[in-house]
Amino acid sequence: MEAYSAEYFKKLAHDIMFDVSDDEVVELQAEFKELLSQIDVLNEIDTEGVEEMIYPFEAETKFLREDVVANVISQEDALSNAKSVKAGHVHVPKVVK
Repeated sequence: MEAYSAEYFKKLAHDIMFDVSDDEVVELQAEFKELLSQIDVLNEIDTEGVEEMIYPFEAETKFLREDVVANVISQEDALSNAKSVKAGHVHVPKVVK
């Protein structure tokens, strides 16, 4: 059985409450197969001796501003439209397995 079959994508779509047609499932399979092949190419790159980066640029960015708190709403207001609230948090169905 193929690891990422049409049934897999249909079940995943159902779990995250998406409606997908059979044509969309076929397209998803093709795109996912291409993505996996691109990841395989990246995995083949020899990174032996290459220093890890903790920041994507040589020089640290100096133009970013400090965070400023503005227009804060209360937790009660933030949760007022949530369908389900548990322990002060929005509760949603589990989609990651």
